[in-house]
Order: sequence, then structure tokens, then C-alpha cells
Amino acid sequence: MSFLDSVQARAAASPRKIVFAEGTDARTQAAVADLARRRIVEPIIVLDPAHPESHESLRALGVECSIDDFAKVDLRVARVLSAEAIKEANKLLKLTVSLGGGTTRTIFAGIKAAYTPEALVGRLVVVVANLAPRKMKFGTSEGMVIAAGPGASEVYVLAPDSGAKPGQRVH
Repeated sequence: MSFLDSVQARAAASPRKIVFAEGTDARTQAAVADLARRRIVEPIIVLDPAHPESHESLRALGVECSIDDFAKVDLRVARVLSAEAIKEANKLLKLTVSLGGGTTRTIFAGIKAAYTPEALVGRLVVVVANLAPRKMKFGTSEGMVIAAGPGASEVYVLAPDSGAKPGQRVH
């Protein structure tokens, strides 16, 4: 019985995490990917220190979701009406955004290290509009601003092209 056959047999008997090294041969990678797609195993990649350039992209990949799961997320264009720093919070800015049609939301965003409140006012951003409200120490957050980057001062708020209007769905 080959290594792959034994992994598949063990995984079929009891779903578990499987560890394999970055740089593993293509056949093994394909087999592990297939098992992960079928939710038989959850792959854990051991990063190769000799190839640090690939580490960020591997960490960034999340758990696969179906198109039905993704369709539940309501991404909308919003305009930042006001923004203020939360003195007691190291990372948070309190934003009030307009989703058009008189609909506003309060969103606490962890982007304080990257943006001053003044730089955000009037700007178009993309938000998760149907995220369940979350009570926080400083108030209730009613959505999430979409941003990219590794964190801290390297956070980049995603913005739609010119012509987009508050309330428009992102698809």
C-alpha cells in the first residue's frame, strides 16, 4: 500500500488533520487537495523556510465555501459620513456609513494604525452589510469594512471604481 493509499484509507475511516510539507510532490498535493474538497481531511501545510516568498499566499487561503455560502454575504458600496478615533482602543475607528436611501450603519473598524479619521470621511468603501450586529465595549458594530493587507499600518480599505453609488451591491 502506497503512502497516499494509506492516508486516504485512514482519512476515510476517521476525518482528521493531515500535515504535509510545502514542496511536497504534485501527486501528493493533488490527492490532499481532493481529500480536503471532500471534507475528509483538513490539510495543514508545514512551510518551507527556504521559500519564504510563498508563505503569505498560503496563509491567506481560507476554508473553501460553496457558492451558496458566499451568496449569503451582502457586500455593498457605502460612503463614510463620519469617522472618529476611539481613545480607549488601540485599533478601532468608529465609522458612520451611508448605504444610500437614508440607511446608515455604525461600524467599528480595526484600521486605526493605517488611517486617520479625516482621511476616510467622504470616501466610498465596501462593507459587509448583512453581518449580524456585534456588541462591543464601545458600542454596537453593524457591519464590516472590507480591507486587505497583513495588518497594523499595512491595511488597505477596498474602494469601488468611480461611478459606484452607496447602496449598490458588489457582485
